[in-house]
Amino acid sequence: MDEMMKREIVTAVLSLIDKDAPITMEVVAKHSGVAKGTLYNYFANKEELFHYVHNEFIGPFTEEKRRIFKEDRDPMDNLCDFLDYTFKSFDRVSKYFMFMQKYRTVEEDIIEKNEIIITPLANAIKKGIENGQIVDADPIVLAEMIWGTIIGTFRSVMCQGIENYDMEKKKEDVIRLLKRLLIVE
Repeated sequence: MDEMMKREIVTAVLSLIDKDAPITMEVVAKHSGVAKGTLYNYFANKEELFHYVHNEFIGPFTEEKRRIFKEDRDPMDNLCDFLDYTFKSFDRVSKYFMFMQKYRTVEEDIIEKNEIIITPLANAIKKGIENGQIVDADPIVLAEMIWGTIIGTFRSVMCQGIENYDMEKKKEDVIRLLKRLLIVE
């Protein structure tokens, strides 16, 4: 499959997700300008297609999270950059991840979350603990607490159907709360 065709298929699926439209192989083929048979030449079924789309969609987010945590900087700066990027990504990813929950196993989600989010967060926290900046507690527990706070904030916005929400204010509230909980005085 050539790159242009791949982009068209991914774009079609993401567009359908964004529109809350039903997604079948036939609909994807139609929206991406590919014959249904051609689509089946590359993807045996919808699950295989969704797996491919997920890997293409999550790649840039994974790379950005790795970049944030790879830099040898102050752990609190890494944490704030992580929070900033995650909150700025909310609008782009919220519908996508709600949709994909139907097609991914719990095990896949846990493995991906640990690889992309929890382990890098825990490593930054560990460094902060060693530097005396962050309270001395299990870094994994703290990483899960931070992620849970972020996800809880996102879910409250989505589930309450809040219109005109100020995600920047919500991010600042979360950062202020986490600093109170994490920073050693």
